[in-house]
Amino acid sequence: MEHSFWQNLAGDLTAATISASLVAPTVTIIDRALVEKASYHKPLLQSLRSHAHAALKHPRQFLFSRPHGYVFTLYAATYTVANGTETITKQTHPSISDAVTFCCTFLVNVPLGVRKDIRFAQFFGTSSQIDPGRNSPPLLRKTGSAVATGTLLVRDAITIFGSFTLAQRCTDVIPDSLAAHPYSKMIFTQMVVPVLSQIVATPLHLLGLDLYNRQYKIPWADRLAVVRRDLPSATVIRCVRIIPAFGFGCLANTGLRSLFHQ
Repeated sequence: MEHSFWQNLAGDLTAATISASLVAPTVTIIDRALVEKASYHKPLLQSLRSHAHAALKHPRQFLFSRPHGYVFTLYAATYTVANGTETITKQTHPSISDAVTFCCTFLVNVPLGVRKDIRFAQFFGTSSQIDPGRNSPPLLRKTGSAVATGTLLVRDAITIFGSFTLAQRCTDVIPDSLAAHPYSKMIFTQMVVPVLSQIVATPLHLLGLDLYNRQYKIPWADRLAVVRRDLPSATVIRCVRIIPAFGFGCLANTGLRSLFHQ
């Protein structure tokens, strides 16, 4: 019994590592393109093409880069904690397993997600660009960074809720005419509900990036104008982004975990 338990935990870790390896390259490229779009209005398709080409041309350099490392760490930790917590609680406290698993996953994913976004803003945002027409950068306010972090925390809370809790709850409302088998319903909701959550999360994402990139006094009307300007394209690309991260990624993690447990 104990041997099987430790084998399951090893399978949890292996499944999480493989799943994170599958989704991290795509998410890294998309997230960089989103930051560049929000920071200095670089066309999304141009960014996606150039960064994908660079990754394919220099795969080793890309895979061992710091941006890719942040994304891989985020999803590897998220999947590992979700898997391991469920394995442990199903054996020790099965009645509260789902609640504990969600809470632990949330507490790991959100701080790492915000940390990743702040690092991406530093790597690829306006703060990393040199403006030759400005003798010195604008005076930064620490409160701006705190507000940006809080905004991104709310954004991630919406994403996690939509990807884990809401997606599972919605399986019961899927009619049999659309998907008869419970597993088919789970696949459908896991692919659709997280995507729809980005309609709410994307404005917060853009606002958080603007608060970080421009940490000085600006009328809120100007900030909201930037959000409105980039919202349509950013919403589309974040909906696409969520498919590998919390669609295929979660499905791959679940399938591999079941395989290794057997």
